[in-house]
Amino acid sequence: MLKAGSYGKGQLFPSERGTPQGGVVSPTLSNILLTPFDREVRLRGYQLTRYADDWVITCKSAAEARAAVEAAGRVLKQLGVELHPQKTRIVHVQDGFEFLGYKIKRGKKKLYLPESKIRSQARQGALYAYPKEKSIHRFMDRVRQRTKRKVPLQTKELIEELNPLLRGWGEYYKRAHVRLLFNRLDRWILHRIWSHRFKRWRNAGWKRLPRKMLYRDFGLVNLVGLIPSIASRQQ
Repeated sequence: MLKAGSYGKGQLFPSERGTPQGGVVSPTLSNILLTPFDREVRLRGYQLTRYADDWVITCKSAAEARAAVEAAGRVLKQLGVELHPQKTRIVHVQDGFEFLGYKIKRGKKKLYLPESKIRSQARQGALYAYPKEKSIHRFMDRVRQRTKRKVPLQTKELIEELNPLLRGWGEYYKRAHVRLLFNRLDRWILHRIWSHRFKRWRNAGWKRLPRKMLYRDFGLVNLVGLIPSIASRQQ
């Protein structure tokens, strides 16, 4: 597995022209520049997955991965860019790699039921995607900022502030291996709301503002409910 990124040559200097890295148009410009890279790499028989300047090539051996690094470097050089030395590495899928906010790796846990009795798509040794720890922590920090006890909002207003964040983050990761994580975060979010409303979440908030009321009457986004297999059952 080859995980890589690319970056342009040259030095940093003031300019009134161009676009900053991370700007809204950056992915489009990357696609324009790197479309020939996609074509050339695939013509050489490599399995490439790319978004903007972040890409992965899947290989069957370490030798093939090393050859892919050399081939990618030559193609990029012709386009006027080069591999980023800190972001380019060869990894084994057993150890996993990070891509677009996900941690992707092969599952290690032993499954105790035969595959015919497993309703989910879980399989022994299959690949799984999880949100990166950094992404989870960043999400929780944003929820904390919105649910501080000193934030002068009523419960309805607070939930209206929270919902776009919950829905956006949940929609992005809902197809990953997140059921247990989403369950944990849903419970934690409830505690944050009770703490905001009653100053301490243990202060019988669950009685005075029960879970069902928050979801049904106030429309709080439920992360678990966004998971496609669960959402289809609720319709």
